[in-house]
Amino acid sequence: EVRFPGEYPIARGETMRSLIARAGGLTSLGYARGSVFTRDYLRERERQQIQVLTDRMRQDLGALALQASQVGGTAGSQASETLAVGQSLLRDLQSAEPVGRLVIDLERVLAAAPGSSDDLVLRGGDRLRVPKRPQEVTVIGEVQNSTSHLFDPTLTRDDYLRMSGGTTQKADDKRIYVVRANGSVETGSGSRWFRNGAGAIEPGDT
Repeated sequence: EVRFPGEYPIARGETMRSLIARAGGLTSLGYARGSVFTRDYLRERERQQIQVLTDRMRQDLGALALQASQVGGTAGSQASETLAVGQSLLRDLQSAEPVGRLVIDLERVLAAAPGSSDDLVLRGGDRLRVPKRPQEVTVIGEVQNSTSHLFDPTLTRDDYLRMSGGTTQKADDKRIYVVRANGSVETGSGSRWFRNGAGAIEPGDT
């Protein structure tokens, strides 16, 4: 949702604010808070970190497999169950695709003065996607009905939880968190925290 989307050559030291101006700025439907910015070298760094974690987990599972083969009874059964869970997690880790996302505050970038530290210096291969303004808030995890609800500025985090049937018996109520549309995460131990300005629920939040 910029006026002239496409690929742009960039000058050395060019910033995000400058590039968006060249692209004509955001359209009336553009939602700066939900922008997704990705960078090639961050994607490669994530790939390397995933590989390190994979190697470490493989070694740990090898040691656990040896332990399970040497121990009998209940302890051996528990070790075998842990091993099965670990192998499932290892498969998930091996299939994970790195994203290379950098969480940015595009509204702050656009409002930044030239040369401000709030602006972002671009690199070759950077990608910015500005979505349309969403109309929903999504609730997932240990709730009775994981679903999305039409955004209502008068509703709090707990209101959206109630609209999803409330939490299940397995839910850890003290560790509920909100993933913002820009990819950042906010936590709080109670609904009072989420009612203040910083914790208000916004369109596109999960």
